[in-house]
Amino acid sequence: MLTEPAANSFKTGSFREAMRRFTTTVSIVTCAHAGSRHGMSATAITSLSADPPSLLVCINKSAGTHRIMSRGGHFCVNVLRSVHVGLSQTFSGRIKGEDRFLHGHWGEAQDGLPFLIDAQANLFCEIVRVVDYETHTIFIARVHSAKISEDVCPLLYQDGEYAVARPVFEKQTDQKSTGEAIAAAP
Repeated sequence: MLTEPAANSFKTGSFREAMRRFTTTVSIVTCAHAGSRHGMSATAITSLSADPPSLLVCINKSAGTHRIMSRGGHFCVNVLRSVHVGLSQTFSGRIKGEDRFLHGHWGEAQDGLPFLIDAQANLFCEIVRVVDYETHTIFIARVHSAKISEDVCPLLYQDGEYAVARPVFEKQTDQKSTGEAIAAAP
């Protein structure tokens, strides 16, 4: 039986160490306001619902992009490719403001929303609900369109470092060999 530790006994450091065991996809969240583009690297993004297509984006209130996102409206989740490490670092604070968009290949949607042309995927979203929670805000958004790349090689973040995924098993061409590979797994 699991018991919850007393509220004061749980250390923030332990929580952070546990969270480093999660592998997450790295994205750049972009938005625009009054002709100015804004964006930040993010890993706290997850699907919420397939019907309607929705997702959650959690942003620290101290992030510059938070102020713009809090006004509501539209944003884009640009899922990064494994080759976008430098771009992720640029949007993580190495460069500030509009100068971030001097790096990478950016396009602009009809509503002025910036999107990364060579992203793994672009999810164009509209904020439908905002939930305030301590240091962060949870943005619940409906995805109204998506652009998807054919290949799958997303940039990941694991244990405080960038990483890439690789299949556990090679793709099999027939059912028999697939079953044998799964049965042989440890």
